[in-house]
Amino acid sequence: MNERVISPLRATAAWCLAGAALLSAGCLSSQTVLSEMERDRRTAYLSWKRTRDGRSATELQLDGPLDLGAYQAWTRKQRPGNGSHLVLRGKLNTASAVLIGIGNNKALRAVLEDREKAQGRIVESLSAALPKLDLIPSYTHLDRANGARRGALPSTRHFYSVQTVLTQPIFQGGAISAGIRAAKLFSLLTDEQIAAQVQEVIYQTRLGYSDVLLAEELVKVSEGDLNLAKAHLKDLERKKAVGTVSQYDVLRASVEVSNVEAELIERQNALHLAQTSLFKTLGVSQESHVELTEKLVYSKLDPALEDVVKKAFLDRPEILLAELGVRLNREAVADAESGFLPRVEGNYTYNYQRPNPRLLGSNHWGHEWSFGVTMTWPLFDGLASWGRLRQARADLRRSTIELRDAEEQVLLDVKQSLFSLEDARKFVKSQTDNLARAKEGLRLARAGYNAGLNTELEMLDARQALSETQALYYQAVYRHETAKLSLQRASGELRQTKYGALLK
Repeated sequence: MNERVISPLRATAAWCLAGAALLSAGCLSSQTVLSEMERDRRTAYLSWKRTRDGRSATELQLDGPLDLGAYQAWTRKQRPGNGSHLVLRGKLNTASAVLIGIGNNKALRAVLEDREKAQGRIVESLSAALPKLDLIPSYTHLDRANGARRGALPSTRHFYSVQTVLTQPIFQGGAISAGIRAAKLFSLLTDEQIAAQVQEVIYQTRLGYSDVLLAEELVKVSEGDLNLAKAHLKDLERKKAVGTVSQYDVLRASVEVSNVEAELIERQNALHLAQTSLFKTLGVSQESHVELTEKLVYSKLDPALEDVVKKAFLDRPEILLAELGVRLNREAVADAESGFLPRVEGNYTYNYQRPNPRLLGSNHWGHEWSFGVTMTWPLFDGLASWGRLRQARADLRRSTIELRDAEEQVLLDVKQSLFSLEDARKFVKSQTDNLARAKEGLRLARAGYNAGLNTELEMLDARQALSETQALYYQAVYRHETAKLSLQRASGELRQTKYGALLK
C-alpha cells in the first residue's frame, strides 16, 4: 500500500487510541463512588464510637472560667473544628460557651473559608493588569518533504518551533480598575458575612445556654413539687392508718404523685434536648458533660430607641452587606460599560525554530522576534454589551431597593425587640409578685390543713398554684433575657466580640 495512504491511517489510529485512553482514565462507576462513600461513613462512625467510649484524644477539661489564651493554646495543639471531636468536661459559663462556639461551630468554620476565596479574587483581579507570558512549543510533521513543493525551502518533513509570547494590557475600557475595586469590595463583603455568622453563633450559643438554664429550673420545680407530693402522700398514709382520713384521700394523693412524676419526666426530656442543641451549636461532641455555672437572673435594661437605631445603622451586618452590594453592582455597571470602549494591548513574540526562519534553505535552528500594539474596538457585537449593561443596571437598582428594605427591616427588628423587652419586664414584675403570693398561700393552706381547717383539695390547689407560678416566673425571666439578647442582635451589638482573634 502507498506510504502516503498508510501514514494518515496510522495517525488516525494513534489519535483514536489516545482518545480512548483518556476516556477510560476519566471513567468513574457509580459503585466506586458508593464504596468510597461507605468507607468514609464507616470512618466517621468509628470516630464517633471512640469518642463515645472515652477514647478521644481531643478532650477539653474545664476546671473553671476558660480564658482566650488558654483556649488558643489548646486549639493550636488539638486543632478542633478540622474533623476532630471536641468533648467537654467540667463547668461552663456563658463566656466560655461563646468562646468554644466561635472556635468550633461548623457553619462558622465553613464561612471562614470564603475569606480565602475573597483573597483569591483580589489576586485574580490584579492579574488583569499584569503582563501574560506564554511558552508555546510546537512540532509539525508533513506528509511529504516540503522542499518537493517549494524548492527554496529545505527538504524536510519536520518543523520545530518554540515561541515566547509576552502580552501587556494597556487599556481595557475601565474594566481592569473596576475589577480590582470590585474584588476589594468583595473582600469587605466576605468580612461582613463572617461578622454576621459570628453574631449568629453568639446569639444561638447564648440562647441555647438560656434554654438549658430554663429547662434546669423547670426540672427543679418539678422535683420540688414531687417531693412535696410524696411527703403529703406519706402523711395521708399515716393518718389513714389511724383512721383520720379516708382511702379516697390516699388514692387522690397517689394519683397526684404520678402526675407530677410524668411532668418531671417530660421536663427532663426537654432538658436533654436543650443540652443536645447547645452542644450542636458549640460544635462539640454529644458525649460532653458540663455543669452550667450561671442562673436565670432578672436584670433590668431600659435602652433608648434612638440610641439603638443609631447603633444598628452603623453595626448591623445585614445593612452593611446591603450597602456593599450596592457598591459591587456599581462596579459591575462600570465593567459592562467598558464593553463599548476600545481595548489596547502590547505584545512581544520571540520565536526559536527549525528550519531557520531567516535563512531560506537552511535546515538549522534560528530565531526571530516581533513587537506590536493592537487596538480592538467592538463596533457591533450582536447587542451582547447592551444586554450585559441592562442586566448590570437592573442589579444596581435591585440592590438599592434591597438596601432600603434592609434599613426598614432593621427598624422593625429594633422596635419589636424593644416591645418584647418591655412586655417581658412587665411579665417578670407580675410573676414576682404572684410568686410571693403563691408561697404565702401554700404556707397558710398547710397551716390550716394541719389545724383541720382546710380540706385536702384546698391543700392540693395551693401546692399546684405554687408549682405553676414558679414555672411562670422562670419563664418570665427567660423571656426577658432572650428579649435582651434579641435586642443586642437587632442593634448589631453581638458582632463586636473580644474573641475575634480566634477567626484569624
